[in-house]
Amino acid sequence: MLTLKIEDEAPAPFAEKVVAILNSVFSSDKAFSTSDAAVALNNLYPRHQPDSEPSAGGQFLWWFWDLVHDLARQVPHDSTDSARLAEIVKELHDLEPVENVDLGSEWGESQLWRKLPLLGPVFYDKWNQDPRASEGADKDQRELNFQTYGARLAGHGLVPFEMYAVWALTDALEGETTPIRGAPDEVNPNPTAVDRLAFKVAAARSWITYAGHILYGRDEDVHGTLGGPLYKLDKKEAARTRRKYKGAQGLCPLRWQLWKERFQVVKDCQDIDYEVRTLAKEAFEAMVDIEEQHRA
Repeated sequence: MLTLKIEDEAPAPFAEKVVAILNSVFSSDKAFSTSDAAVALNNLYPRHQPDSEPSAGGQFLWWFWDLVHDLARQVPHDSTDSARLAEIVKELHDLEPVENVDLGSEWGESQLWRKLPLLGPVFYDKWNQDPRASEGADKDQRELNFQTYGARLAGHGLVPFEMYAVWALTDALEGETTPIRGAPDEVNPNPTAVDRLAFKVAAARSWITYAGHILYGRDEDVHGTLGGPLYKLDKKEAARTRRKYKGAQGLCPLRWQLWKERFQVVKDCQDIDYEVRTLAKEAFEAMVDIEEQHRA
């Protein structure tokens, strides 16, 4: 049974209550449903009193999401608890009635919880920032848990997390470059050249499994994304077309096809561990299923 714990030395004052609520959902007797948890978490929000600071709600939300995102690193990516955590956020999003919250001068006013204010900015701050994790398998596992949580939120249509999906898929699937002394770098399509391949393929699989349906069929730039060497045009073609990539700097059918082909390369590569090849096979089959669903 999963039991979340506070890892900060000086957590937010409401942290223990948040952890207790979530653990009640994850407990063996399922004392709380996800909707019960959403109501209980909502009750922690500081409704303004005449003598309270106008931005108290914004301060609460920043620390609330900071805590929840950190706790997500403890939730195994392939567990029902991972799905429940994302469902709790969805239940928060769906709560009625909708209130307005003052987030302070930097962020203005938003809707609680309908706009999930500050969830996105705090998630961005947390990306690749986990000082509590040791290097190696533990760090990769915690990061995989975190990315899977993000993919599940994106898949529910709660947050525009396409940028993170592109980052993960690029890192895992779009190749590496091999430096050549005295010559241009050489594109290396061999997946075994990818550092931390097992983690990267697992993360890419999560984004496809839980959010692939929102990535497929789109042709648009996604702010903040780049592309790997297998997606870049060669220098001559780039100069001729005045473009850097073979397709959109974000999402497009051509890139989707590249990702699918690269998952196939990984699943068929006998030099890669069986577990990693299995994950790539699952992602490949998920992409095929998404395509078939759109054709139906």
